[in-house]
Parts: sequence; structure tokens; C-alpha cells
Amino acid sequence: MTRKQRLSPEQHADMGRSLAAIRDELTHRVAQLANAYPQTGAEGLPTRKLRIAARSVDDARSALDNTLFREHPNQAETTTYYPHLEDREAAAIRLHPRGSMRTIVATTVPCPVCSGDSSYFRELDRYVHRDGSGNSRCWLAIGRGESS
Repeated sequence: MTRKQRLSPEQHADMGRSLAAIRDELTHRVAQLANAYPQTGAEGLPTRKLRIAARSVDDARSALDNTLFREHPNQAETTTYYPHLEDREAAAIRLHPRGSMRTIVATTVPCPVCSGDSSYFRELDRYVHRDGSGNSRCWLAIGRGESS
């Protein structure tokens, strides 16, 4: 019997960003439905189903995080499946300041420090590398005025 090809650390990182974005979207939709419909009865069923879906995504992220640390202990990071907001690769990030909903749209541009593909989030005043690599070095350089 042949053994299946396991995910590489890079594939885990991509999976982590995708699952984090899916979970964020589900959470947003649950809140939207919960504010619009009763929580009980037939009208509350979609909200309950989406809550279950969000919990299922959380369970999958946890299991995959454990798998990552078991299979790649020297390369594993806790932020792979639980990335910081500014590290998530997405065309739009939803924020919930004071209970309201804003959509932040990214513009694709080269990073002013390393010239790598990045997205600039005007509302966050941040560049986020499109490949998901850490960009704290670039943030520090921009803060020091060392960008090109």
C-alpha cells in the first residue's frame, strides 16, 4: 500500500490562512443572522448550522495544528493555523470596531522594502506579503523611514 503525500509546511501555512479566513467569514455571518432573526425555531436554524460549521472549522484547525507540530516540529509555529489578522492573505479583511462592520480592501503593490508582492491595506496602514511570509522586518524598516 502506498503512503499518501503529507502536507509540507508551506501547504500547512496556506491551509491555515484559508481556514482562518473561512472561520472569520462564518463568524461574521453568524453574527449577521443572529442580529436579524430569532435564535429559536425554524428561523434560527441557519444560525445554529453556521455556528456548528464554525466549530467544525475550529476543530479541523486544531487537529491540523497538532499534525503540523508532529510532522514538522522544527518548522511549526502556532501562527500557522491561528495567524495574526495582518498576516492573513485575503483580498478583504472584515473588522468589527465597536460592533460595526467595515470591509478593508487591499491594493496589490510591491513591498517598499523588499519589493516582494504584497497587498497594502490603507485602513490598517500595513503592507502584507502575498506569499504569507513574515513581514515584521519590512514594517520596522518602513517605520524607520528605510523604504525605497
